[in-house]
Amino acid sequence: MVMKNFLLGLSKFVLGLILAMLIVSLAGLSMARYFMTKNAERPDRPTYENDLPQTQTPTSPGNQNRTADEPETDAAGGETAVESEAEADEALPEGAYKAWVNQSVGLVVRAGPGTDYENIGGLAYEQSVTVLSEDSGWLKITFGGGEEGWIKGGNVDRE
Repeated sequence: MVMKNFLLGLSKFVLGLILAMLIVSLAGLSMARYFMTKNAERPDRPTYENDLPQTQTPTSPGNQNRTADEPETDAAGGETAVESEAEADEALPEGAYKAWVNQSVGLVVRAGPGTDYENIGGLAYEQSVTVLSEDSGWLKITFGGGEEGWIKGGNVDRE
């Protein structure tokens, strides 16, 4: 009788331990899944009081709702001239194309095709650039006031 009670108690203990480990592991898996799905979406870019207003290019994703009849405006609210795509393509050297930055954190512009070259500037998200050539995964671009530099390939989308 004593042996029967001992074995019954031992079996209850082992079964309870297995059940407890199962519950804890399922809870851990559900928490891991919750945090993985929560972190899968990129958060919105934070804005600060001292940020410059962003200008949008006509073909950037954030400016797709603008109609062709609406004139573009600059940061001061004045109207700016809008080039037609044909005029813009005529001014480009052969093999060059217009593109815009698709990295939400912006890009570092370097003096040459590699990370060993010095940092000569930066590009903001959705900033328009002209890609002149490609070399070993790096793009030679012109930006701003005609400055030339290099950025890592795959960080721009063709307009």
